[in-house]
Amino acid sequence: MNAKRLIVTFVFAIVLIGFFIWIISAAVDNLARNNRIWKEKAQDVTAAVETLNNKQYDIMYYGADIEAPQSLRARKIVDFETASLAGPEDNPEHVGHILILNDLAGDLPMTDEQWTKVQNLMRYDGYILIYFGSDKLPLMQEKGFFFDVYSRNTRSIIFWDNGRQCEPGFADNPFIIPEVVRQQSDETQLKIYAAIMKLSEGAYI
Repeated sequence: MNAKRLIVTFVFAIVLIGFFIWIISAAVDNLARNNRIWKEKAQDVTAAVETLNNKQYDIMYYGADIEAPQSLRARKIVDFETASLAGPEDNPEHVGHILILNDLAGDLPMTDEQWTKVQNLMRYDGYILIYFGSDKLPLMQEKGFFFDVYSRNTRSIIFWDNGRQCEPGFADNPFIIPEVVRQQSDETQLKIYAAIMKLSEGAYI
């Protein structure tokens, strides 16, 4: 191989190596940027939980467990009696109550008496009521919880202002949740995450 060809080969090799280094560097930078965006977007949910916690509402749920972020201050209740509603320690700092009926599987155990108690908590004690699911919506209409027309795809409803206002489908839009969180969530998580994002906006509490 003559000197000229050797120089050309050497220059070509340098250019090729430089190109591969640029490709790898760009890929690493893109990965770092995506990780940064992921953390920033995921932080939106964390910030919403913190905002909701700071509102100092007593959040309780009945039925199936909710798959909420661990940082959310929420507790499970076993019935609607005073002892269960008050919890292990009646915190005087609470400014209100949020009661979640989690019925996404359609097997929520509720008696007529319990529906009446829930309705009274909402109307007379100012409880904000959230229902996740669709199975009991016709029954809730029949019992006078609400009279609004709703889509057959409705899987959530919220009642506030002593039950005078409601919003069917309030947590049914998953796009309120950052995409990076949506991609890693199932339906149960999506409902509670969407509810957290909505509640943190302050329109209901």
